[in-house]
Amino acid sequence: MANFESGVASYIHAQAVVDVYFPVDAKGSSAISCRQCKFYRDSSHRCSLTFDVCAFPDKYVGDTCPLHQVDDSTGEIIN
Repeated sequence: MANFESGVASYIHAQAVVDVYFPVDAKGSSAISCRQCKFYRDSSHRCSLTFDVCAFPDKYVGDTCPLHQVDDSTGEIIN
């Protein structure tokens, strides 16, 4: 068990890859906003990934959102 009484000497970097699917209606209109994301917390209006407050969660995805859109046919990142 680690002992941090004298401080932290360094950190080990770790990353996670998450998938989020935003809905598209029958007419092809997409709803890409923080409120549609499974990591948005309605009770605190915060993102569970960044812990930032989402300014307009019904309209936009926040500026600090770490998600990138992926082209399903190629698997490449679009933005």
